[in-house]
Amino acid sequence: MDYLDIKYNNTDKPITNYPKKFAIYNFDRFDLNNKKVLEIGSGRGEFSNNFFNLGVNLYATDINDNSKKYLHEKIIFKKCNLENEKLPFEDNFFDVVYSKSVIEHINNPLNFFLESKRVLKKGGLLITYTPDWESQYKNFFDDTTHIKPYTIISIKQAYLNYGYNFLYTEKFYQLPILWKFPFLKFFCKLISFFTPVRSKIKFLRFSKELMILAVGKKDDLI
Repeated sequence: MDYLDIKYNNTDKPITNYPKKFAIYNFDRFDLNNKKVLEIGSGRGEFSNNFFNLGVNLYATDINDNSKKYLHEKIIFKKCNLENEKLPFEDNFFDVVYSKSVIEHINNPLNFFLESKRVLKKGGLLITYTPDWESQYKNFFDDTTHIKPYTIISIKQAYLNYGYNFLYTEKFYQLPILWKFPFLKFFCKLISFFTPVRSKIKFLRFSKELMILAVGKKDDLI
């Protein structure tokens, strides 16, 4: 058995409508229509398939070859372990490289950032989402595959260290209602003070446990 069968089986982690909403949000926010996008860490394909259905020219890679069976047949998939392997794509190929909940699993961020930069076109974007250590430090290592935590400061430094034009970073709520009504974040912040760690109620849990969104641009052809 592999990590997809163990950690992300349909019994313990059923697929919901969240990936579709998340894909639409990113599609609109980053203007991904007809863009050539690489998703690093495609997993069960929840995000990859939804991006593809929206009109993204989507490519995918994952450490597990079984990820391919979850993907739409027209999505080009190639296996890769970014701890020590080069991305199996040519230089200056993608408009966007995107990952969600991936870099915290990688012990060697140098390879991740430099390989992502290599395959990006000049002006291309690297978009990463990773757990926010400041709001998840009590449960970050509940996932035994988590290796490297990030903060707003450290993720910015990583982008700068590896040669990106750093654009911005922000604390990100995984609650679609807040993407539409950002003013409600104030109430989520209040709720988070009274929410126990590892709450089973998703709205409460994701009012407390935030992600970090970071975006950087490649300004050269190297």
